[in-house]
Amino acid sequence: MKNENDVCKDANEVLMYFGPEALKNVIENAELYPIRGLFNFSDYFHEIDAYYRCHGYELGVSTGWEALNNLYRVAPGELTIITGVPNSGKSEWIDAMMCNINEREGWKFVLCSMENKVQEHARKLLEKHIKKPFFKARYAETVERMSELELEEGKKWLNETFHLIRCENDSLPSINWVLELAKAAVLRHGVRGLVIDPYNELDHQRPPNQTETEYVSQILTRIKRFAQHHSCHVWFVAHPRQLQHWSGGPPNMYDISGSAHFINKCDNGIVVHRNRDPKLGPLDRVQICVRKVRNKVIGCIGEAYLSYDRATGEFKDIEDQHAT
Repeated sequence: MKNENDVCKDANEVLMYFGPEALKNVIENAELYPIRGLFNFSDYFHEIDAYYRCHGYELGVSTGWEALNNLYRVAPGELTIITGVPNSGKSEWIDAMMCNINEREGWKFVLCSMENKVQEHARKLLEKHIKKPFFKARYAETVERMSELELEEGKKWLNETFHLIRCENDSLPSINWVLELAKAAVLRHGVRGLVIDPYNELDHQRPPNQTETEYVSQILTRIKRFAQHHSCHVWFVAHPRQLQHWSGGPPNMYDISGSAHFINKCDNGIVVHRNRDPKLGPLDRVQICVRKVRNKVIGCIGEAYLSYDRATGEFKDIEDQHAT
C-alpha cells in the first residue's frame, strides 16, 4: 500500500490509493506544462524589478557631450543607424563617442571598420584619447605631437579597449560572419558595443527571388536580435544614395541607399553633418541630427552642434548652441 510520500505514476494510481479527493487536489494544483516560446510577465518580474531600480544601464550612458545628453544616450541592446554625406565625420564621431564612453564607463568595443586601415584607425583613436596629434604634420598646426611614452601607453589602452573584425582575404564579409565574430568578442572579452562601418562594404549576395527591401529588413532583424540577446549596442553606418539635388543641408534618414527599413527598424537614427560653407558658420562646426529615438527614456528627436578639432580629432561641446 502506497503512502503519501510515494510517487504515483499516473492519475489512476492516485485515484486507486488515495481516493477522488486527492486526485481532485492534484489536478487543481498541477503546474501547466511549459510551452516553448510562451511566457507570462511573471517570468520576467526579476528583470522588471531590476529595470525599475536601474541596476544596470537601463537609462543609457552619456556620449560625453553635454549638448547630446537630453537627445541621445547609449543603451545596451539597441541599434543605432548613422548616416551622412561623404566626408561629414560619421566614423570620426563614432570613434570620439567610444573614447568618451570608455573613459567614463570602461566599456570595450569590437570594430568592423572596413574602410579604415588598422594603423590609420589606431592613429585616429589614439589622437582622441591622448588629445595630441599622432604626427608632427601640417594638420597638427602648432599642437605638440604625442611622445613615444604616450604612444606606448596609448597602445596598451588600444589593446585593452578595442577588438578588431578584419576580413583578410579578397572576399567581402557577410553579416552572419561579422555577427559570429562579434558574439565571440562579447562572450570572451566582455565588449559592450559593436561598430559596423559601412553597410556597402558587406557581402550583399541575396537569393534571386528576394527584393533588396526584404534583404535589408532581414539583415537589420539579425543585427537587432544580436544586440538584444547579447546586451550589446550596435552602431551601423549606412551611406545615403547619390543626392543629385543636394542643397548642402543634412540628408534625411530615408535617403539611405537600399531601403526605408534603415529608419523604420532601427532604435535610433542619427545624421552627422559638417558645415562646408563659411557663409553659414565656422567650418569646424558639426551638426548631430537625432532623427529617431524609439525609447523615450533614452532621448528625443532634436539637433546639437559640436566643434571639431582637426589637430586632435576631438569633438567638443559648444557653449552657445544657437550661435551656429
